[in-house]
Amino acid sequence: MTVQPTSHRSGEDADRIVCTNPADGTVIDEISVPDEDQIRNAVAEAREAQAHWRRLPVEERVEYVLDARDILLDHRRELRDLLVAETGKAQTDALAEFLTVFETFDYYTKKAPEVLGDDSPPLRLLKNKSVTVRRVPYGVAVNISPWNFPFDLAITPLIPALLAGNAAIIKPSEWTPLIAERTVELMNQAGLPDGLLQSIPGYGDTGAQLIDQADVVSFTGSVETGRSVAEAAARKLIPCSLEMGGKDPCIVLDDADPQRAINAATFGAYFNSGQVCMSVERVYVHENLYDDFVDSVVTDTRRLRQGNPETGQVDVGAMTFPPQVEVIEDQLQDAVDKGARILTGGSAISIEGGTYFEPTVVVDVTHEMDLMGEETFGPVMPIMKVSSAAEAVRLANDSPYGLNASIFSTDRERARRLARQIESGNVCINDVIASYLAIEAPYGGMKESGVGRRKGLWELEHYTQPQTIMEDRLGMKREPFWYPYRESVVDTLDRALDGLYRRGIAAKIKGLFSGSN
Repeated sequence: MTVQPTSHRSGEDADRIVCTNPADGTVIDEISVPDEDQIRNAVAEAREAQAHWRRLPVEERVEYVLDARDILLDHRRELRDLLVAETGKAQTDALAEFLTVFETFDYYTKKAPEVLGDDSPPLRLLKNKSVTVRRVPYGVAVNISPWNFPFDLAITPLIPALLAGNAAIIKPSEWTPLIAERTVELMNQAGLPDGLLQSIPGYGDTGAQLIDQADVVSFTGSVETGRSVAEAAARKLIPCSLEMGGKDPCIVLDDADPQRAINAATFGAYFNSGQVCMSVERVYVHENLYDDFVDSVVTDTRRLRQGNPETGQVDVGAMTFPPQVEVIEDQLQDAVDKGARILTGGSAISIEGGTYFEPTVVVDVTHEMDLMGEETFGPVMPIMKVSSAAEAVRLANDSPYGLNASIFSTDRERARRLARQIESGNVCINDVIASYLAIEAPYGGMKESGVGRRKGLWELEHYTQPQTIMEDRLGMKREPFWYPYRESVVDTLDRALDGLYRRGIAAKIKGLFSGSN
C-alpha cells in the first residue's frame, strides 16, 4: 500500500526515532528502538503468553477483544488527534480509519466462534470413520504495517490474529509508530496476558528480526520490500500475506453518469492526499465525455481546501512521507518532457512549515510515461482519452499491478461484463475505493499487487492451520485392505471404481457386475 522504507530516517540514529508532524514540521515525540536482545526477549514473552491464550475458549478470547475495543472507543478522540498529528491527514480521512477498525472488531468477534469451532465434514468413502477438523493458531503473528493508514493497517490484521489464538506483534512504520504504540497500550488495559499484544518500533532491520522469529506474517508496503518479506518467510517456510502497490485505473464509459464519475474520480484521486494503494491513479474517459469531464475535474480540484488539519477543516492534508514528493515531481517532469500538460497543481508547497503537494490534473498522457506506469502515491490525476470500452480495458490491464479498478456506466450488466475482464483483485462499479470497506469480502491484489487475501473468513484462515483428526467408528480387528492383501479385495475395489465414478445408472451397474476389461 505504501513505500515502506527500509533505511534509517535522515538525521536519526539507529536506536531512536524522532516523530514529527508532517503538517507543520514540529516534533511530536522521540522513542527508543529496541536492540536485538530486547526484540528476542519480546518475542519470547509473546510465545509464553500465547501458550496460555490459545487454550482459552474462543468465546472468552472474544470477550477480551471486545473489552479492548471498548477502551479504544472511550479514547477515540485522543487517538484521532494523535493520528492526525502523526500523519498530517484531514480529519475525515482519519475517521475513515476508525470506521474500518471498529467494523473489523465487530465482524470478527461475531464470526470467530462460528468459524473457529470444530467442524465434522461428512465422509464419502470412509463411512466407518468420523473426522473432526479444528483450526489451530500458528503462534506468533507479526504484522508489518505502513505509514499511510497507521491505525487501520496496524490494528485490523491483529484482530483476527488474536481471536484465532495467536500472539500479535506490530512492527509499525518508522514514520508513524506512535499511534500503534498508544493503541496497543490501551488495548492491553483490557487484561490481555502480558506480552500477547505488542508494538515494536524500528527500522527495516527490526522487521527482519521479527520475521525471523515469527510463525506467520502479514505485510503491507512496497513491492520491493514485499519481495524481501516473501523471501524471508519462504526460507522459514511460514505463511505470509502481502498487500503491495497499485496503479489503479478508473474507466468512464460513454454511457456513464458524468457527475457521479467526476465526483468519484476527484475523491478517489485525492483522498488521503493520494497516499492510498487504491487511489485512482489512471483515468480513461470515453471521447464523447472527455472534454466536459476534464473541465469539471479541474474546476472541482481547484476548489479543494488544502492545509494543516489541526487548524481547521480541510479536504487535502499533508504528505505523510515527505520523500514521496520527489517521486511525484520526477514522474510529472517525465510526463511533461514527453508531451503531457498540467492543467492545475503540479507543485510541492510548504504550509506552516509542513510538506504538501497540490492536487494535480494532467492530460495528454500516454503509457510511455512513468506517470501512467509507476505508482505515484500522491494527489495526482492523469486523464487519458479513449475511443471504446475495449481500448479502456486493454489500457487498464497494461500494468504490472492489479489491486483495484473502477468502471462507470449506467448499464450495469455491461459494467459487470467488463469488470470480469479487468485483471484486478477488486473492481468497483460506479464507485471508487469502497471495496476496501466490504469487510465480508476478500481483499487483495493480483500480479505485483499482492499475494493472499485479507478480510472475511480468508483472514481468519490466514492465521490458523487446519488439523484433521480421524477416528474409526466400528472397531473391527482388521480393515479389508490391510495385510495380507487378498485377490477378492482387489477385484471388489476394481469393480467399485465403475460403481462410484461412471456416469449414468446403467453404466454403474454394468461396471459393478462386469469389472475391468
